[in-house]
Amino acid sequence: MSLPLSEQNRNSHESDCEPASYLHGWRLHLLSLSIALCMFLVNIEVSIVGTSLVSISDELHGFDQMGWVVTGYLITYTTNNIHSGMIIIWAKLSDIFGRKWPMITTVAIFVAFSGGCGAAQSMDQLIICRVFQGIGAAGCSSLALTIAYEMVPKDKYPVQAAQLAGATAFGSLVGPLIGGGASQNAEWRWVFLFNVPVGVVTILLLFITLPSKFPHQSDPSYHSPSWRQRLSRASLARLDVSGAFLLLGATMLLVAVLLEGGVSIAWSSATSIILFVISGVMWIAFVANEWFFTKEKFRTEPIFPWRFLHDRAWMGTLIISMLSGIPYNIIVIDIPQRFQAVSGLTPFDAGVRLLPFNFLISFASVMVNVIAGATGILPVYILLFGSAIQLVGLALFSTLPTDGTIPAAIYGYQVLGGFGIGCVMGILLQIPPQVVQKRDIAISSGALLQFRVFGGALGLSITTSAMNNYLSSHMPAAVGGTSASALLQSVEVIREYPHEVQAQILKAFAEGYNLQMKIMVGFAALQVLVVGMLWRKNQIRLPARKKSAS
Repeated sequence: MSLPLSEQNRNSHESDCEPASYLHGWRLHLLSLSIALCMFLVNIEVSIVGTSLVSISDELHGFDQMGWVVTGYLITYTTNNIHSGMIIIWAKLSDIFGRKWPMITTVAIFVAFSGGCGAAQSMDQLIICRVFQGIGAAGCSSLALTIAYEMVPKDKYPVQAAQLAGATAFGSLVGPLIGGGASQNAEWRWVFLFNVPVGVVTILLLFITLPSKFPHQSDPSYHSPSWRQRLSRASLARLDVSGAFLLLGATMLLVAVLLEGGVSIAWSSATSIILFVISGVMWIAFVANEWFFTKEKFRTEPIFPWRFLHDRAWMGTLIISMLSGIPYNIIVIDIPQRFQAVSGLTPFDAGVRLLPFNFLISFASVMVNVIAGATGILPVYILLFGSAIQLVGLALFSTLPTDGTIPAAIYGYQVLGGFGIGCVMGILLQIPPQVVQKRDIAISSGALLQFRVFGGALGLSITTSAMNNYLSSHMPAAVGGTSASALLQSVEVIREYPHEVQAQILKAFAEGYNLQMKIMVGFAALQVLVVGMLWRKNQIRLPARKKSAS
């Protein structure tokens, strides 16, 4: 008895592609550009908003909700991207409907809700649009990485990784400048509206360059299923809907209690306890769900196959990806905030002063892939080196003065931290195809990115909670409890107090930011230890670059 057509296609996808199926010429170059634009847009959204949050919160009156503006985006980005749920769902949808239309759909969702963010009239509206913007971003990044792996042979992976790392890092580099410039001119809405024209161009490029049957466009034995077959019960049964729901719910509840605990709800309240318990139960249910559906007898394809847990090196890769997302997101958000709230800089000046950090991430991300491809150095050594350098830089960040001054040494700290983070993020892009099975390429691509974004969301929620709780407990001594509540709505209120009181308030803010950095150092130290999980007898090696015939 023959297999269903969807199963035939899946098996076909799992087989190695023939050289003839790879893209060439103008189509390859333009598709590479469109994929790079996807990564650029998705990653610019964190750094571009970082320099704008103070202006946004002042106009929409919600300093205490700033964490949600970023975290709402990151959580849906995460749960759609990889491990969470939606990201894997996007990967599975691309297996059923092909790569082209899910890819275009994700960009369209991202663009539409970017416009919604730009039109938001309240902080709640902005947060909701950011959540849906994150849903689109999740698919953009995971499918972009999957397509990048599939359109070239393995020996070209270093070049692809360098391009993607460069696009990702470039977004981080120019984001603070765009966000700061727009906010300084009272036009913070263009921080989001900027995505619309660039996103439309990206959609047109994808429509023109991405073959409908990709990655099987040159395989005569491949039979593209009809839309009826794609929408059949048998095809849709492959989607792990229960796993996606459990992962999304567990993540959102955990982040909600971390962000609001001690601010709008007490840590010891029934609400906090119930949220923690329900989140814990959903995490356990998610793990059980993935174990259950990994069994061969089920058609449903788990978003996080149980076999991943049996691969120590791959689990180490994912944990490192998660931990590396924490310092990046916290620095691009908190350092510009600190420059504005504590040192009194304009949004644009704050963005300019973050350039060394973002430039070194860009430089290291590209450089490490070029060097790895040329020398064959083992990824585990690069990860250990980058993690150690990152730890040193972040430890120095936690020693910044609390009097509002900006020491020249901070740029050295940015160089160290950015270089270390760039090394880790850059080399991680090349590891999935060398570790997982062919059938798991789409899932692993999503998982790698989702773990990084989930780490950023989790770390940001923890540090935001620490900051809000620190201010709530230290502000009353300086300005009184009622005024402390007002300060969490808009930092502009600080300017209404006498100079002596302002100094006390700003010192509390600076101490809160230093506390966030100390928390981050703990995560960075753990990352150094986790690199050991990748050490094995047969070390992970990157594919050797083919030499052209003389």
